[in-house]
Amino acid sequence: MHIHTSRIILFFMGFGSFIKVQGQYTTQLGVSNYGAVHSSDVNPSFNAYSAFKWQVNLIGIWANVNNNYLTMRLPYSAYRLPNHAPAQYLSESGNPLFNKDWLTEKLNGRVKHASVSSDVYGPSASVKIKSWSVGFVSRASAGLRVSAMPENLAHAFYKEFDSTQGAYTQFKTYNEGGVNSLNAFTLNGNSRISAGINVAKSIDLDWNRKLLLGVTVKKVWGLPGFHLHNSGMLIRTVSPDSAVFEPTDLLLVTYGDNETGKGWGTDIGATYVFNKKDFKRHGEYSKNQTRYFCKMGIAILDIGKVTYQHAQFNEVSITQPMGIRLDGTYGSSVPNNGNYQSMADSFLRQFATYQSHSGRYSVGLPTRLVLSADFQLRKNIFLSAVATQSLRNKMSRHARYQSFVMVSPRWESRFFELSLPVLLEYDYRSVRMGASARIGPLYFGTNSLVSFLYTRGVRDADIFVGIAFGNLSDFSFRKLARSKKHKNDRKSQSCGGF
Repeated sequence: MHIHTSRIILFFMGFGSFIKVQGQYTTQLGVSNYGAVHSSDVNPSFNAYSAFKWQVNLIGIWANVNNNYLTMRLPYSAYRLPNHAPAQYLSESGNPLFNKDWLTEKLNGRVKHASVSSDVYGPSASVKIKSWSVGFVSRASAGLRVSAMPENLAHAFYKEFDSTQGAYTQFKTYNEGGVNSLNAFTLNGNSRISAGINVAKSIDLDWNRKLLLGVTVKKVWGLPGFHLHNSGMLIRTVSPDSAVFEPTDLLLVTYGDNETGKGWGTDIGATYVFNKKDFKRHGEYSKNQTRYFCKMGIAILDIGKVTYQHAQFNEVSITQPMGIRLDGTYGSSVPNNGNYQSMADSFLRQFATYQSHSGRYSVGLPTRLVLSADFQLRKNIFLSAVATQSLRNKMSRHARYQSFVMVSPRWESRFFELSLPVLLEYDYRSVRMGASARIGPLYFGTNSLVSFLYTRGVRDADIFVGIAFGNLSDFSFRKLARSKKHKNDRKSQSCGGF
């Protein structure tokens, strides 16, 4: 019993270090008319309106880390790592050193969030067959997140519960009344692999308007993950140097260690391609709006769940008030000897009850609503707007992508594309500017450009890169060969005329 219960306490105590190492997608590519294999992040019906007859994604990766608590302020540019860091910041063996003082806290009275996410875009393809589009998608995803951690508790973790470092300065003191209420918070980690089929249909309407309908059905395999939930706690400072923790509950669920979860996911979407009526296309309309006036879409992505048959449930209930001296001793029988396993065992024997069982457990996919609009301003110039709203609660056990709004001007052609999005992201907490480009088969970009331009003050980082190609017969080296052949043919015909 004590091994399992102490692991829960150690897990709870240790996730403060997780926050210490913390610092959205390829959406701007997905709204492009040349982004069929990327449209799974926006709308499954977009494939029916791709400028490519076919497109293949070989490999791609997106990674993001963000938090609203700690900022890393390096004394030198991160681009000097690992081989060109200043000598005073190197160890005797020549490795870069890290100083905790380079991390600065943002203490503003708000709960703290942190997230690390990554998607690997596996082989994917899309093919247009008349008014239909058929595609294959594959992806591997993993994520960790801390949700709604109380600021005073985050500060105590960061200071390692050491009063000499000021670990308890964010708590109300005995002289201030001494009552501190901690809200509920969660820590989640999950991972999965998915593969599926996309089908989209383009329906012609009057005035060169179109209705696009699309659906993606995918098989999902669940990999290891966990969910830690604390139901909240009341802490009373009963003297200048001691506090009492009121009863609370901790739940830790681990899954996927010895099994693979099974599930299904579905994306559904519809898009309306709008053009003005012929008699209203005045002036430069036909020259500028060569594709459409506006392309408006709505989609719900990742509807579904993954089920594990043998998840492990571990519950710890603190059943009586728990006294803690602010010098680091826990009650009368908990040793403060640096042996955390022993400390956790003693703590549980004195203050808590423990229950453990295994059973069926379902983890939802990161279901979200996506609204999009793309306006063509000139032949190659577009302006897109995308709003992604998560339909999963921040505190839930389910996988979750953060909500955001994006507005992005875009210059696109068959072989080159450039986007400069402005985003209100991280659940609408932060304004960021991004940049992305597609040069032939290579695409790359970021949704947090400033983090790459100024690396001495970083709270978040975001990057994606990959390789995708389509309509190879139209690439420049083939066109050059054909052009040269046509020139030679014309020259031969000209010579033959004399």
